[in-house]
Amino acid sequence: MQFTPAEQTAITAHAASLGIGHDEYVRQAAAERALSWEREHDAFTRLAEQRGINVQDLLRSGCLTDDDLP
Repeated sequence: MQFTPAEQTAITAHAASLGIGHDEYVRQAAAERALSWEREHDAFTRLAEQRGINVQDLLRSGCLTDDDLP
């Protein structure tokens, strides 16, 4: 994976401020993003199932509000 010079500079600076290496920073960031997506996907799936529709219909309808999320 290649990063632009600006991305590389930002990653290096943030990793250093956290006291971790570049590779560990990238691993942690990727894992957090994937786990966040998984939690969001699971929440939308549960909500859609409760309404008797699929996730695509739930999102397409545009009727999702913060009150709907667990």
